[in-house]
Amino acid sequence: MTFMSAAALAATATPVHAAVANSSSEAAGVRCSSSWKNAGAFPGRWSTVKNPDCSVIGYNGFKVGYQWAVDRGTSICVKVKGFDAQHKAKWYDAGCGKKGSVRVPWGNVAGIKEMKVKGAAVFKWR
Repeated sequence: MTFMSAAALAATATPVHAAVANSSSEAAGVRCSSSWKNAGAFPGRWSTVKNPDCSVIGYNGFKVGYQWAVDRGTSICVKVKGFDAQHKAKWYDAGCGKKGSVRVPWGNVAGIKEMKVKGAAVFKWR
C-alpha cells in the first residue's frame, strides 16, 4: 500500500482498493501525532478545523476516533467527519459539551480528519 502526502489527502477523499487484514491503527494507515491541536470556535456559526498532519487510510469496517476539550470559554457543539458505505463524506453529530470523544465510520477511504465546531471557546482536539 502506498501512503499519500497529507497535501494530496487534503484535496480529496479517495476509496482505497487494497484491503487490510487486521484492525490496528498502524495497519489501517493512520499517520497522526498523538499531540493535541489548538483551535477556536465562534458563537452562532459552524467553523471547520482540519488536521492535515493526520492522514488516514482505512479499510472496510474501520472507525476513526476524535477527542476534544475546551481550554477557555463555553461548551462547544461538535460534528466530525467520517464516511458512509458509499465512500461519501458524512458529518456525524458528536454532541455538545466542554469535552468529549467519539468514534465514527471511516471505511475504505483515504482522507484527513476534520471537525465542525460552534460555540465561544478555545479548545484542543485530536
